[in-house]
Amino acid sequence: MAQAQTLADLLAQRRILSVNEVVPLFSSVLEDLEKAHTQGQLHGDIKPKKIVQVEDRVWRLIDYGGSKIGTARYLAPEKAKKEPVDGRADLYSLGVVLYEAVTGRPPFEAELGAQLLQAHISQPPPPPSSIRPEIPKELERLILRALEKDPARRFQSAREFRTALNALLPREPAPEAAKPVKPQPQPPPAPEPVRPAGPKPMAPPRPASEPAVPAKKGRAPVMLIIIIFVLAAATAGFLVLSNAGRVVVPGVVGMFESDARQSLEKTGLVIELGPDRDAPLPMGAIAEQHPQPGAKVKRGTKVQVRLSTGMVEVPGLTGRSRTEAEQMLRATGLDSIIFTSEYSDEIEFGRVIGTEPKAGARVRIRTPVRVRIANGLATCPQCGARREPGAQFCTRCGFRFPQ
Repeated sequence: MAQAQTLADLLAQRRILSVNEVVPLFSSVLEDLEKAHTQGQLHGDIKPKKIVQVEDRVWRLIDYGGSKIGTARYLAPEKAKKEPVDGRADLYSLGVVLYEAVTGRPPFEAELGAQLLQAHISQPPPPPSSIRPEIPKELERLILRALEKDPARRFQSAREFRTALNALLPREPAPEAAKPVKPQPQPPPAPEPVRPAGPKPMAPPRPASEPAVPAKKGRAPVMLIIIIFVLAAATAGFLVLSNAGRVVVPGVVGMFESDARQSLEKTGLVIELGPDRDAPLPMGAIAEQHPQPGAKVKRGTKVQVRLSTGMVEVPGLTGRSRTEAEQMLRATGLDSIIFTSEYSDEIEFGRVIGTEPKAGARVRIRTPVRVRIANGLATCPQCGARREPGAQFCTRCGFRFPQ
């Protein structure tokens, strides 16, 4: 590995790199990229040939700003559409390189540059696990997040990308706590001097006029106060002990795994990944957590989280009004809606005939949904002729279609 001059050389020799190799390598590149972005400098043409090993375990990008066009195979969608770009376009390009490093091929391949650009703009990348099933889920989520079409759904900085990447490697075990020092035995107390034996002095006689006070008078109230005090102290002590070492569970729904892990570990809790679930959140974002936010739990408690697949199910809308259909789709997380009009003999005017994709289909939350709205009868009820597009009267018998 130390002999390779560029990442392109290394991939030509090895074709595929392991997780333990790509994490430190790309972390080093992201460290370099973070410094450049902080200074307002974009690279613009990240690809394996521009990633160079300068010393053992240290990789750097070369030729910052050397190309204003970029390379089609690694180009961010916004750059392919000739829109304004920022540092997130560099992160997309580096995500393409990372995809290639772990699968052995880029996410999109085509003979013509125009086809590659269109693929970056509109086609979802094949999941890396579809090429190499052994790729860890966490790494796949990270790569697919870097390759989001919308820059707002990617990593927002090189530092965030690097933090998520470093979280993939197992952490070193924490050092053992120092053992408590065993207290040294103390010498027994010196015996008190023995007083010489002799007759015990007698109390002076009580005057005859002073009546004798019973010995037990006044002890009951004192004992009651003592008992109440002891009970109160015990209750307070129990409450203190029961809350000792307890923390409030922070809310992590909507965060990505690396950010959620940091938040929970900072609070003294442990993150545990459960099965993924469909949710109207970006893929890899926390969709569900247990215990719930605000719960008080012991330090070290495992907080199970479920990550969003970024997929939702198209709801059944047939017979709904246009307003109802739009509300239901948006509530599901599908906000790219296209309404079209069609004639129908079965569905009432202004109601939904159906959708494309069909009801029950699992789709990504950014998938456009075409909603077909009934716009009147499709056949003439008088002669059975098919209604012509836009016709108010039947072209065969003159029947006026209701509006």
